[in-house]
Amino acid sequence: MVTLLRPIWLIATALTLLFATQLHAQERVQPAVAIKEPTVGDGVKGNAKKRLKLDIIWDELEASFRATRKFRVLSRNKADLAAVLEEQEFASSDLAKGDAAASGVLNNANYLILPTIQDFKFYSAHKKLPNFDSKYKRTDVGFLQISAKMIDTATGQVVANFSLSDKFNIGQGVVNGRGAVPSSKRFTKMAKTVAGQLADQFVNAVYPMKVVKRDRRGNVFINRGKDGGLKVGDIFDVFYAGEEMIDPDTGESLGASEEYVGQVKVSRINPKFTVAKVVKELDATNAPIGVGDILRTPQK
Repeated sequence: MVTLLRPIWLIATALTLLFATQLHAQERVQPAVAIKEPTVGDGVKGNAKKRLKLDIIWDELEASFRATRKFRVLSRNKADLAAVLEEQEFASSDLAKGDAAASGVLNNANYLILPTIQDFKFYSAHKKLPNFDSKYKRTDVGFLQISAKMIDTATGQVVANFSLSDKFNIGQGVVNGRGAVPSSKRFTKMAKTVAGQLADQFVNAVYPMKVVKRDRRGNVFINRGKDGGLKVGDIFDVFYAGEEMIDPDTGESLGASEEYVGQVKVSRINPKFTVAKVVKELDATNAPIGVGDILRTPQK
């Protein structure tokens, strides 16, 4: 009897471990994000619209989300999707093994990002120098402002609205003649900066910065690394997250109550976590800054 039970016990244990491993793998599946092609708002007109390169902005937005390593970024580029569908059709033909995903099983996004270019300027200003023929003092000017909606595709709810911007105003010295425009590298840099702002704000909306550990020296460890957009010297307010509040009439979650408990200053940034020093603590004895507390950028 014991000899019979032993194989059954081993099989049951193996199945339990397999199920636990699969469940753990499912829990680690990252949320999927799809960024729609940016649209152009009414604030962008004339020559500015002609100089606007939506494909570069779109590419930088997707690249910034991939760089966070916290999301699966799904393409919504029509050309990319057409190429995928073409490959799926080839895979289902007699010429291929059929290794590609079957048609109709592309992943859905958990979150949808709808970016809109609200304002854009990109030009060179020229001021004629007195007593010199065809000599001008040139200044390159750029401004990019984007708004973006974050939508939960399961509910259609607008979870958050983001406002992002970057600009430059750089003197180029004295030049001969007019008609030049800023370097395309300036445009790409603005697009990259704005895309990084959106990715950082999105990460904070889905994964708030939290304290994961505190040591006896007054250091706290934060669940953000080099991909979190942090800098040494950054100051953050710290809040204790209380119980979730529910509207008694609608049953809707109003979020958790938050209590300000202090402030920390970033001292070291590691690849996967950041160390900060406690610089202010309201009640270090009864309510010290601790594990699970939320960090937010101080309001100006």
